[in-house]
Amino acid sequence: MLYFLLKQIVRVGLWVFFRRFEVRNRSLMPKRGPLLIVCNHPNTFMDPLLVAVLLRQQVFFITKGTVFNTPFKKWLLQHMNMIPIHRQQDAPGQTVNNSAAFQACFDALKNHQTLLIFPEGTSFNERRLRPLKTGTARMALGAEVAGAAEAGVAILPVGLNYSDPTRFRSNVFVNVGKPIQAAAFLPAYYDNAITAANALTDHIRQQLEKLIIITPSDEDDALIRHIEQLYKRQLAADLPPDAPKHERDFLITKAIANSLHYFNQHDPAQVELLKQKMKPYMQELEQMGLNDSLLGAAGEEHLWQSLKTALYLLLGFPVYFYGCINNYLPYIIPSKVANLLTEEQEFRAPVMLTVGLFSFPLFYLLQGFIFWSFIPSAAYLLLYQLSLPVSGFFTLHYWHIFQRAKGRWLLMRLFSKSKEKIAHLQVQRQNIMDALEQAKKHYLKAR
Repeated sequence: MLYFLLKQIVRVGLWVFFRRFEVRNRSLMPKRGPLLIVCNHPNTFMDPLLVAVLLRQQVFFITKGTVFNTPFKKWLLQHMNMIPIHRQQDAPGQTVNNSAAFQACFDALKNHQTLLIFPEGTSFNERRLRPLKTGTARMALGAEVAGAAEAGVAILPVGLNYSDPTRFRSNVFVNVGKPIQAAAFLPAYYDNAITAANALTDHIRQQLEKLIIITPSDEDDALIRHIEQLYKRQLAADLPPDAPKHERDFLITKAIANSLHYFNQHDPAQVELLKQKMKPYMQELEQMGLNDSLLGAAGEEHLWQSLKTALYLLLGFPVYFYGCINNYLPYIIPSKVANLLTEEQEFRAPVMLTVGLFSFPLFYLLQGFIFWSFIPSAAYLLLYQLSLPVSGFFTLHYWHIFQRAKGRWLLMRLFSKSKEKIAHLQVQRQNIMDALEQAKKHYLKAR
């Protein structure tokens, strides 16, 4: 019952926290076990929540044993379907014994249940995959050998792709892969258990790499994001027109990352040349408070769009003001609490989500009580309560439009006062676009 209630609360919280929560190949998720789900781990506690709400069946979570450090935590976490696993890195110089954890996993699989495990072992806010531990493979193969799962253990790879793991109202794309049958590795396991576990781990890694964006370094990751800003629209024209938007975004970024990997291997000089062109251009944009998308649009489009935006901002301001008054405190408190509790970027989003699950309902109840004390009408109270989340979402949208309008108006003002500077930026941009177009032709020809 506790698991079910928490799942419903978290589902609503995730729907609010993310602007877009998209899933690819959800039909590949089995509705029952024996099942081991393996995921990359970029966003700490947010990752298991995302996967768990997508499954009808209950999920058992393989969790590092250090969090079970008090009797109350042990009781609570066990009732939330968490199984402790002890890691060597948490107990240096000591012998780690996970026989009880493995037996609990075998029992769960025998009962056709679903386990979730992060084989990287730790969470990092990076678009890459750390070396995988062999525990998942050993668990699946051990369950098969022990006859714990008559139906055969399936391993389901799931890739989690965040647009910005630490930001409220960002996007997440869950990419589900095809299940891997552990029984296929049993013949090799009977020959050599260690070799078979390593082979299965390598296979899991290969499947996960297909489902996520991988960048080898922070510098390359920044370059890929810049290329996305400038060149995504042109690359989108090459994709199937019927592909869903979330899949198109993933495929474009994946293609950019793959092409960068190719040039790093075969023509690193071209990558360095692109960085030399890109860096000063992006720095100038940042200093001037501009966004590249503004320079890519036509001048006439600026004027017409500015008129429509000005009208929207004028007419929508009263609703925006109302939304700010009624939603500012529950909105800002999660961010403030996250700042106080952690400096690690990986923990910000789950802390904000957790605090937000309490701050918004509590403030809405308090505001409803105050409203009732002045206007004791059930009908008006219901309308007021409904207006709180609606005006909150409108306020977020209004602020987003306002920020874009500020950039557009700034560009128009700069264009009227400093045409030479804008013209210089446009020349820089065109040089970068020409370099990207040539690189694209080279890459496609090489492939």
